[in-house]
Amino acid sequence: MKKLFVFLALFTGSLTYAQTPENTFSAKIDGKEWQAPAQRLNIPFTGIKYLAVAGMAVKPDVQLWIRFYYVDQLKPGTYTVIPTNERDIEKQIRTSGENVLFATVDYTEETKGLGHAFRDGESMKGTVTLTKATETSVEGTFDATLRVVNYKKRALDTISGFGLRQNIEDKVITAAGGGMLVKSDAHDHDNTRRMVTDEEMKITDGKFNVNWSKSATAQKGK
Repeated sequence: MKKLFVFLALFTGSLTYAQTPENTFSAKIDGKEWQAPAQRLNIPFTGIKYLAVAGMAVKPDVQLWIRFYYVDQLKPGTYTVIPTNERDIEKQIRTSGENVLFATVDYTEETKGLGHAFRDGESMKGTVTLTKATETSVEGTFDATLRVVNYKKRALDTISGFGLRQNIEDKVITAAGGGMLVKSDAHDHDNTRRMVTDEEMKITDGKFNVNWSKSATAQKGK
């Protein structure tokens, strides 16, 4: 029911902060070219602000997220990529004082059809360079090294069909531009088992240009 509400809200325009003009993410994932339509979500935490932008594709699900943590406003410059886990993020915020300025880069891909398994890349290190930053747009480049983590759907969820229905719902909402409303991050996989590996994933030649201004949204509707 919750996802149905989100899906309907996207078409009525009531969730304007989730509107997605025709912008794209592109990068090489372990040397393979990839690109997808972009989405964004902006959350003003107390003291620290948070902006997430992502390229999201379906059939199969592939998502590449960049999350910025900052004070006051984003400005052009180079952001250090840090590990995704909450402990590292909290430490970075605590030790940065008033100069909080960092990012995480995360990746997920569906590996066995309709969300029964995922191969993810968890943020480790790298840089994100903002070449342009306004109140309604960001543009830049990035490179990152990620730790590969596999997720496998739990047997009961697969056998019952609940996981299948849930993943189909997620795909419909993502395709409609609301993927960030149903996922807290790239590794939000319900009822799965997480398996860490010794592998690393390389993200190179990353580029993004995300504009959510009213004029850009109007252009999309033409």
